[in-house]
Formats: sequence, structure tokens, C-alpha cells
Amino acid sequence: MKALAKKLKDLRIENGCISQMDLSEATGISQSSLARWELGKTEPRASEIVVICNYYRISADELLDISLPPLPGDAPKPKKLAIDPTARTSKFF
Repeated sequence: MKALAKKLKDLRIENGCISQMDLSEATGISQSSLARWELGKTEPRASEIVVICNYYRISADELLDISLPPLPGDAPKPKKLAIDPTARTSKFF
């Protein structure tokens, strides 16, 4: 719960240091709810998460810090090779 509380407060501050009251007016979520979320006392409902994500233009995955592990059978992403365009590596056989 603390990670979400920190993320909510950080988002508000990073986006122009908007006050809880201003965010409340912009989203229709009560200022007291916003304060409880930022203190980690309660968490937003799914419908409120949607409103917050739409306001900040982020995904719920980003807000909730969700990263899914790769599925079995997913191929690993190929590594990019650092190529020196000035190197002469051509070999003739």
C-alpha cells in the first residue's frame, strides 16, 4: 500500500505541484479520499484508479507498478550488438 501512496503523491507533485484540492476539483474525487490514499490509510477503488490514470494520462499498470513476467515459450528479446562502422571485419575465404 505504501508504494501506491508514494506514487500518487509523486504524480501530483511532479505534475505542476497541484494541490489535493485542485486535483479533487479536476477529478471529482474528494480531497479527503486523496489525502487518505497518499497517507496509505486506504486505497482507491478500481473506478477511481481509472479516473486518476485518465487525469495523469498513464496506464493502470504504471500507476500500480505492475510488470508481468514473461510467459513460458516467449522468446528472449535479441540483444543489440554494438557495431563499429569503421572497423573492417570482412574476411574472404
